[in-house]
Amino acid sequence: MRHNGRPIILASKLPPNLLSLSDRGGCALVACPDCGAWKSVKRGMITAHRGPAIPGAEAWPAEFRPPSPRCPGSGQRVRIDESFDQWSARLRDAVRETSHRHPTRVLPRPKPPVTPAVHQLAAAR
Repeated sequence: MRHNGRPIILASKLPPNLLSLSDRGGCALVACPDCGAWKSVKRGMITAHRGPAIPGAEAWPAEFRPPSPRCPGSGQRVRIDESFDQWSARLRDAVRETSHRHPTRVLPRPKPPVTPAVHQLAAAR
């Protein structure tokens, strides 16, 4: 598989929720920067995968339906430049930061009155 020609993404520059490292040293998972699908990193690149389907292709018969094109994020080079401990510390800090946020209060609004149908207006006269 060839790389897509884009600059290398450093794992330390990614938000910690878009990366998944294993404490056992297994393969890393990264969210594709283009389609958001979680893909493994092999040989320093995001594995090849298909992008979103072509709009309107589901109406075609199955034998004539074109395959989804390859996602442009396939082959993106990723350098894992941090350890599991560093990544998990960044992830804990990010979770701690979001836990202090307050949700907005949803105010219920009264529903507008339902207008009667035309035939109901004629029957009321």
